[in-house]
Amino acid sequence: MKEALWRTTLVAGLLSGLLACAAAATGAERAALEAAIHRWTQAVNAQDVATLAVTMTEDVELSSDSTTVTGRDASIRALREDVTRGKLVATSREITILDGVAWHVVGLARTQKNGDVLAQGQALEIWKRVKGDWLLHRRMVAQSSAPEVSLTRPSPDEPVLDRPTK
Repeated sequence: MKEALWRTTLVAGLLSGLLACAAAATGAERAALEAAIHRWTQAVNAQDVATLAVTMTEDVELSSDSTTVTGRDASIRALREDVTRGKLVATSREITILDGVAWHVVGLARTQKNGDVLAQGQALEIWKRVKGDWLLHRRMVAQSSAPEVSLTRPSPDEPVLDRPTK
């Protein structure tokens, strides 16, 4: 009886230790990803081509309502053009990490130098762990045309497609 209790206690202790290590690793993974996201956003605003080049995968794809660009060089050109319209402000809404891949839901605002909001929207980013570093792999942006447009769906003037018919 005492030996069974001792084994159970030992196994419970080992499991607790493993769970604590996993939680610490998850915290470290999240911190590393958040740092990569911050570095990428700063590089976009600063038009820092060198940093952009090392924070995206070679086959990165950036999509918006109007266009899609594929590849690191094309993405850097598109981002340099995009930032001329105003500073990008990004607010993380959700980060989920699973086996070397992460998705990041982000609220976006494009602001003028005086801080006025030009446009807002949201994006879904897919990040990949490549040789130990988090790199942006895919980014899909849905942007409203003006800051006063609500981001909730559906808007009152859109049809509701899943409403039962009579």
